[in-house]
Amino acid sequence: MTQLTRRRFMQTTAAGAAASALGGRAFAQDTAQIRHFWWGNPERDRRTFAVIDIFNEAHPNIQVTGETVGFGDYFPKLTTQIAGGNMPDVIQHGYGAIFEYIERGAILPLDEYVGNTIDLSGIDDSAIQAGTFDGQLYALSIGANAHMAMYNKAMYEAAGITAGDGFDPYGWTYDDVKRIAVAVSEATPDGVYGTDDNTANWQNFSDFVVQRGGQLYNEDDTIGATVEMLVEYWNIWKDIRDAGGAPPGPASAGLVSADMADWGIVTGQTATTYQWSNQLVGVQALLQDPVGAAMFPNTADMVPGSYVQPSQFICLTRDTSNAEAATTYMNAFVNMTEMTNVLGLERGIPANTEARNALIPTLTEAEAASVEYFDGIRGKTAELPPPFPSGANEVEETYKRVATGVLLEQSSMEDAAQDFIDQANFVLSRN
Repeated sequence: MTQLTRRRFMQTTAAGAAASALGGRAFAQDTAQIRHFWWGNPERDRRTFAVIDIFNEAHPNIQVTGETVGFGDYFPKLTTQIAGGNMPDVIQHGYGAIFEYIERGAILPLDEYVGNTIDLSGIDDSAIQAGTFDGQLYALSIGANAHMAMYNKAMYEAAGITAGDGFDPYGWTYDDVKRIAVAVSEATPDGVYGTDDNTANWQNFSDFVVQRGGQLYNEDDTIGATVEMLVEYWNIWKDIRDAGGAPPGPASAGLVSADMADWGIVTGQTATTYQWSNQLVGVQALLQDPVGAAMFPNTADMVPGSYVQPSQFICLTRDTSNAEAATTYMNAFVNMTEMTNVLGLERGIPANTEARNALIPTLTEAEAASVEYFDGIRGKTAELPPPFPSGANEVEETYKRVATGVLLEQSSMEDAAQDFIDQANFVLSRN
């Protein structure tokens, strides 16, 4: 395999539109057994198992089985499967860490299947480019995604907070977060707080680095954050916590890697949580109160930190037992309207134009809010960065571990910040 260069990643694939390949090539009479593995939540799992049933009914020569775990368990299990040589045929992956798996040879290029079992004719060019690395297509985008602050509208309204009345969902600052969080905490029962504490939220911190004029990773694949950035960011959340807008540090430390069912907005512990936009549908499915959408908070100078990226990819693994059958399923997952209608927007805005148009009349209130959110953030986001280097997943886990120590006041912020930078650069240097 050609040595990959992370900075050469988004070249337009030479593969053009081809005739629809939902039928694929002829398979042997024996039924092909395909495994699909994804990280999920109750709503995602329900939808994905439903589309697997649709596919299996339409393709009697292929039988797909689904495997799902929570996000916190997904990559450790995938790592074990890679080591054992028994990865499922098809896996879900994210933009931030996919390069590492390509570089390790765990994910196969798809170019030889384009025009045969994979049809790209209806897929947005930007989605194709996002899955293209060193001129080869490795991944099909399941949908567009962006960072999103989700808030309980009923709790906000109880505190007199409504969008457009002292609250700009597309332009609020950390000062606004503190003000609103304290107001919500005061208007709700004891033990309920206005916002999650994002001290250990890697996604929010990654935005903050860009808002402060940096990049998460430097050109030489060293960490781009500085001690000063880390300390400033952690102090922002300490100030919100000390003002009563967020839970005490130990309570937040216990939720750093929680599954969706345990998020503060779902359990009622907090009114605001900070996740990915595609998760709005899943959160709303677990709540009776309506959920609103806002951007991650901004610094006072309003430099954008969030960006739009593929929500997740669907990828072909090195251990597939039948690449033609697997890519036929992958193609249907992004192109077959009967399946994309069931998937909806739970994984993000579809990359297929026909799929998007078919969804419009069927959107739930939460899905419509997700589409409205993407309209609202247009022109207010940062440029999509190159894929993160090998070791990025471990760097993220290192950050969460060190920041959890900050929540527990196990060391000074300055010492913790230097510790994270040293550990992150060590991880990156050996990958």
